[in-house]
Amino acid sequence: MLRKDSEKFLEILLGKRGKLGQDAISCGIDEFMEIPNVKFNAKAILDDLKMCGCITNASSMYISGRLDIYLTMVGIDYFQDKEKKYQEVCMSSNTNNFYGNVSNIQLQQGNVNSIQTQTVTAVETLDFDRVSEFVTKIKKYDSLLEDEFGDKAMEVRQKITEIDALVQKKENPSKVKMLLMDLKNLSIGVTGSLIATGIVEGIKLLFI
Repeated sequence: MLRKDSEKFLEILLGKRGKLGQDAISCGIDEFMEIPNVKFNAKAILDDLKMCGCITNASSMYISGRLDIYLTMVGIDYFQDKEKKYQEVCMSSNTNNFYGNVSNIQLQQGNVNSIQTQTVTAVETLDFDRVSEFVTKIKKYDSLLEDEFGDKAMEVRQKITEIDALVQKKENPSKVKMLLMDLKNLSIGVTGSLIATGIVEGIKLLFI
């Protein structure tokens, strides 16, 4: 997972690739000035891109500020792959769950003109299998939590562990829901994170 300034650097490089139609790019460091302190951090950014396999080790920056960058397939597909990971975190299934007393509900799938009238007294229920599937997807990105959540990573990880333990035992659905809402609130406060956004959207779908 690239740091934020490295991602912006790569985004600019890919824009140049699109204009030039080639994977080897020569340009000046001044073309990246929208990145804060880029002249001071250029070496660290290049090292980060190399470490993640986004550019080759032959890529370099000269004293004059000129850059010779050689993109790899990993770098070219970086943002597409990141988007795919986000999609994996988001749940794709939808269900209708009603809690408490529900009456005069007008709902008919596939027919907006039909009317159903019903009274439902619902007990506290939860689809443990769906929650388990959701937690499993999040746990795949455990190693990225520090990068995405910073000092909140430990708390996020603790919530996930507690949810997982209860779901495996299929007990205390009300507490599971409470923990899911805690996890959602932690994620809402994180900006620019696809994983956090995926968690928020996934939890929303669990309660549709």
